[in-house]
Amino acid sequence: MNNTKNKLSSTLKRLFDLHPKLIDFDLNRLKILMDKFDNPQNTLDNVIHIAGTNGKGSTATFLKEIFEAHDLSVNIYTSPHLINFNERIRIRKKLISDENLIKILEKLELKNNFNPITFFEITTAAAFIAFKSYPSDINIFETGLGGRLDATNIIENKKLTIITKIGFDHEEFLGNQIEKIAKEKAGIMRENVPVIIAKQNKGEALKILVNNARELGSKIIKIDKISKNVKLGLLGKFQYENASTAFTAAKFLIPSISLPKVEDGLSRASWFARIQKINDGKIFDLRKNITIIDGSHNKDGAIVLNQYLNEQSLGKWNLIIGMLNNRDIKDFVYIFKKHINQIYAIKIPDTKNSYSALEIKNKLDSLDLKINISKNLQNALNKADNKIPLLITGSLYLAGHALKFNKTIVC
Repeated sequence: MNNTKNKLSSTLKRLFDLHPKLIDFDLNRLKILMDKFDNPQNTLDNVIHIAGTNGKGSTATFLKEIFEAHDLSVNIYTSPHLINFNERIRIRKKLISDENLIKILEKLELKNNFNPITFFEITTAAAFIAFKSYPSDINIFETGLGGRLDATNIIENKKLTIITKIGFDHEEFLGNQIEKIAKEKAGIMRENVPVIIAKQNKGEALKILVNNARELGSKIIKIDKISKNVKLGLLGKFQYENASTAFTAAKFLIPSISLPKVEDGLSRASWFARIQKINDGKIFDLRKNITIIDGSHNKDGAIVLNQYLNEQSLGKWNLIIGMLNNRDIKDFVYIFKKHINQIYAIKIPDTKNSYSALEIKNKLDSLDLKINISKNLQNALNKADNKIPLLITGSLYLAGHALKFNKTIVC
């Protein structure tokens, strides 16, 4: 098993080094490579393509569970992963095996012949090939970044597109105007292919999305709301919006949808590091108190966290935070500042572009909160009072590190 893991790690490392940039929007590289495999992405059945700033992963997991409750098989591609790369490619309820992944990646590596291609592009190619090799009734793809120029958008034969909530994120790539961001996300729409547009907070974004759909002749499917009395497997009242989006999409694909099966699916949904309560593992054993891990890293994510903390009425929380240095950490924390007792700042390990603990302290000092510089997660956990609930947030990379530390199995 270790040999296989090592082989997968070294294969992924070689592929990572094929392009000097992590992000470089150009769909031609991937189109050329997929031509060599006869374009498997365009042979898949019932493709649902999801773009948006927040809520993509939650919507995808609600969808997956609803379909599986109706005895339909589902393949699903998401990113990024938290602990193991295999999390990105799920085939019929299971993560892709190391052996299958290695086999597919080596084929891609051979056909690519050392040509420049980004890591996300070649790993998206792996999902296309895996899904063709192991067909399912439904294929769900989540964009990595943006939409129009995202690697997943070389798929032409789509059954349905979904745009979740749009906000500001990755401005260095998508721009700092909400209209421009919305236009990029709208790029996943296709002529005459129906689209579901989730509830939007920003009217400018909604206008762009609606106009784009009309220009393409894409029917906009009205959201069918899920009752607040239905139990959801994901925490936070905001998840009813994502569940409603998923329910609307499932209704479109399942003519004889069963409401009891829908409710069963929604109650089973789990999505790691999205307001995830830790009920076991190393962190739970250390604290024996409420601990939430959340991968939020932008303003909209902070607003959702603030809503959740408002709902809990547990007094103030301790906060362990680490964040990438292309994020505005002060604006993020300010949104839920009133809920914070004390901050424990850490650098995200093995992440080059993470703020140092000192940089976090310097950026947050003006918020007039007590900030502790901690060497690492273990150190922060040891310092944090276990009589007070704890929130670990600021980055999906930090969330992944915390789950790995906790020995949580992500499946």
